[in-house]
Amino acid sequence: MIKWLIEALQAGGIDPGFFRLIDYITFRAMMVALTALAFNLIWGHKIICYLHNHGMKDSSGDFQALNVHSKRGTPTAGGIMIMAATIFSLLLWADLSNLILLILLSSIIYFGLVGFFDDFLKSRYKSSLTGLSQIGKTSLILLYIVPFALFFVSSYNPLPEEIKTSIYLPFLSDSVLDLGPILFVLFIIFTMFAIINAVNISDGMDGLLGGLSFISVSVYALFAYIIGSEILAKHFLFPHIPGSIEITVFGAALVGSILGFLWYNFYPAEVFMGDTGSLALGSSLGLMSFFLKQEFLFLIVGGIFVLEIFTSLLNDKLSNRSSFGRRIVHRAPFHYTITHRGVAEPKAVFRLLAAAIILALISLLSIKIR
Repeated sequence: MIKWLIEALQAGGIDPGFFRLIDYITFRAMMVALTALAFNLIWGHKIICYLHNHGMKDSSGDFQALNVHSKRGTPTAGGIMIMAATIFSLLLWADLSNLILLILLSSIIYFGLVGFFDDFLKSRYKSSLTGLSQIGKTSLILLYIVPFALFFVSSYNPLPEEIKTSIYLPFLSDSVLDLGPILFVLFIIFTMFAIINAVNISDGMDGLLGGLSFISVSVYALFAYIIGSEILAKHFLFPHIPGSIEITVFGAALVGSILGFLWYNFYPAEVFMGDTGSLALGSSLGLMSFFLKQEFLFLIVGGIFVLEIFTSLLNDKLSNRSSFGRRIVHRAPFHYTITHRGVAEPKAVFRLLAAAIILALISLLSIKIR
């Protein structure tokens, strides 16, 4: 909105002064992040009070925790803070004519609403078991992913035709495989579904999912700045993707809103993210990875997410097999295994975030080592 206004002023021969910097992606990225952060710092407490007063409170089903009642009653669905701050800041500073940005916006709105409905049902019936059914949630996730997959391989996708269905691996400059439209559609559906669930299942400790998402989104935003710039993409041997530089602005908005949310979410949390935030963040990370053609980078930068869902799948699928006869890990997802061994929650979160930072640094190495 501000970008259009400044451009209109310039077209009319009016000097916008300081705001002439609107043409620089770095300026808009910084302003959108600061706007999102300020939004949550100003309105965060009011939103938390609103959620509390309207019965949006946590109803934990984790009956094996040491202090099962300690977090019950804490306002949940705090992911609405991330949604609102991101959307508000992007409407002000982003280029709303960019198709990639509009699709990213649609995902955070759609999955945020799906997650909010799930959180509402859990709070309404005061049980974590009374939210959307597994079939219901899966259907709603696929209702977005499948059309997106079909769009991605179509001519409406602004990505260059020669790279749409290609697979790129970290540390390699050239594509390793072209799957073709049909197989790539299946690849998108599987990968997006896996990423969304991996992020969703990582929520459970104060500041954990917010911290992990902050790190992963920051890395993808930096990749977007490089890949979206024709000069930088050529220098670092990435395929240039026109229009993808606006993902930097989207990522910056998410970073600012997550940081503002963490102000209230770090231990002891005043509000929980809920599925409202986890589904929105998972979908955003998934879409960013595809629009940047860095799908397999998620295995590194999102390594903690991968570990979380991997341990859950191991326990769910293999622990009851006669050949195993026992749980593979003490508790799943993995962050509960750490506290099960007696590590305090704040320390467990710090260790996981430290590991995520190391993985992020390895991901950034792939920019230069190609």
